[in-house]
Amino acid sequence: MTKDFQPYSSLWLTTRTWFTRHEAWTTGAWEELDPEELDSTFEQCIKAINQVARYFKDKDFPQITANAQVMKDKVDAFKPVVPLALALRKQGMQDRHWDQVSAAVGFDIRPVEGFTLQGCVDKGLLAHTELCDEVGERAFKEHHIEVSL
Repeated sequence: MTKDFQPYSSLWLTTRTWFTRHEAWTTGAWEELDPEELDSTFEQCIKAINQVARYFKDKDFPQITANAQVMKDKVDAFKPVVPLALALRKQGMQDRHWDQVSAAVGFDIRPVEGFTLQGCVDKGLLAHTELCDEVGERAFKEHHIEVSL
């Protein structure tokens, strides 16, 4: 019986987790965005929702199948945002790194009051994810060297 109930439970728990965490990630305070938590929770959600969507795909439960597919679409749509968030929240990001990102993208972008991940997406930073990753990685390496010294 537990095995039969697992896909339903997984759909419900993943949906609940997704909506609570996604809201916090996208509109929450920038300094409270934990990149490790975002990455691990996102990976758990995508794995669970893919399993659930596959399970219900061939079942005769059209509404549950539709709900699972809607959730899968939402999670999949967020996938390109994850690398951007991880890059910009790397440990060691300083004003000089934000200056580099701003200069490269052609507009001022830096974490000030009211700065959110959704704001980054709205300003078009998804198109500059590779640049953000390079700057974030450089900031992380510089930070690591500074801490080591």
